[in-house]
Amino acid sequence: MAFQNWGLIPNLLRINIVRHTCTTSGLFLKTIFSNLKTFFIITYIVALSIGLVACNSTEAASNAAFPLDENSTVVDSSFQEFYELLGGLDVVGPAISPKFYDSGFEYQYTSAALMKFDSNSNTFSLAPIGRQMGVADPLSNSVSPGGHDIYHGFLPIYETLSQFIGDPITPIRYNETRGRIEQYFENLGLYQLETDPPHIAHLMYYGAWMCDEACSAELPLEKTPDIPSSITEPVFAALSRIGTLFSGKPLSPPHEALDGVYEQIFENIVVISDTSKPGGIALRPITAMVGIEVILGKEYVVPEQFHQFIMAHSGYEFTGEAVSAYEQHSKDNYRQCFTNICLDYFPNHPEELQVKPTPLGYEYLMKFYPGESNIGISDSFEKSIHIITSEGYSVIAPDVSQLISVYVFEEDLPKGDVIPTLTLTLPGGELQSHIFEATRASDGYSTISLNPIDAPQGTRIDYQVCIPFNNGKQACVQDFFLIWDNR
Repeated sequence: MAFQNWGLIPNLLRINIVRHTCTTSGLFLKTIFSNLKTFFIITYIVALSIGLVACNSTEAASNAAFPLDENSTVVDSSFQEFYELLGGLDVVGPAISPKFYDSGFEYQYTSAALMKFDSNSNTFSLAPIGRQMGVADPLSNSVSPGGHDIYHGFLPIYETLSQFIGDPITPIRYNETRGRIEQYFENLGLYQLETDPPHIAHLMYYGAWMCDEACSAELPLEKTPDIPSSITEPVFAALSRIGTLFSGKPLSPPHEALDGVYEQIFENIVVISDTSKPGGIALRPITAMVGIEVILGKEYVVPEQFHQFIMAHSGYEFTGEAVSAYEQHSKDNYRQCFTNICLDYFPNHPEELQVKPTPLGYEYLMKFYPGESNIGISDSFEKSIHIITSEGYSVIAPDVSQLISVYVFEEDLPKGDVIPTLTLTLPGGELQSHIFEATRASDGYSTISLNPIDAPQGTRIDYQVCIPFNNGKQACVQDFFLIWDNR
């Protein structure tokens, strides 16, 4: 079965606020999840009884909550002082809606935020738009505010807006598409372009993203929040609890599987629709499906490092019970499998890289969907060979060791006893070569730990992994990571 090309799924929780003829219930909030076709098609209208304008005002227009005339883009006098406190036009951007009311609160959109006034407590704040985006990650540092370290380049603006920005909901990320470092907070989003000097930060256009066409505001790509385009609602809501470290990157669009169940394949797990579960999803028990021997019903001891990882990513609800013992898998790692996922422990790697899910999603994909060409796997010129690479960090500090992993498959089966080579392109064009250990026959896997690379902030380190063939040729794939001190 070929995957359908459904295109990108835009901004899952954007809203279009549509004017209706004035009634006692006022206006309605229309939330549309679009471009999902047959998978999780959810279109509903929630009545909120919000009066964006008084009922005796001018006759409501169609298809626009905020017709942006000259007056509608002016900051309302009640918000003017708060707007200036936030930094005004230079920081939170222009007003893009008139003031409106919802549940007794006053609101007004700017391009970067949604300002809120509570007349009962006489307090101003920003609405938590970031919490509605589905981008939140599990805690990465439990002692930091919000559970995530704040990138030092964002500290000046964070400290200036500390009363209003909210807690971080993601760690720092490198966004290749937008060409920026980014971090999402509850009420505002921060980013820094590769061309920006240190400690210069900008605000994403949270407000324009949320208000969408109702505000008719421009949304430049570099300022746009980047919402996972191939994770659908309600999948994204559950995945926001377990995080991308647990799931890995999407390898497929949502699709109807061979058994008639809707699924989406990720590097480490396979998500399926299940209306009986919270959020409407469950994980496939892929451990046994890819051929790993499992024993059900036996109480295995789960080592503390695995238990902590599991509990930090929504618990055994998603992993399922342990189905194998914790045992040495190779000379440098230990493995234990659960119903829906396997975990690897690398005692000699940096602490934050010691526990990693095993990317069983690739094996599932190759076993049940052989020959698919649009699934995100790097193909070499030899169509029978697949080389899959990943790095421990996509963004790494110049004094931290990097981990490069490789999986090699031939005819969709793991290929052992292959010795991959790694070539790094260092600053100035210098090439540095490394040799992996031979891949394991069980899963075609090998890994190598690199010394820290002392390079300037924002340096892109390209790397190439190649494997040889008997005919003297070699198959290669290329990737990169970024040097960026995020502490």
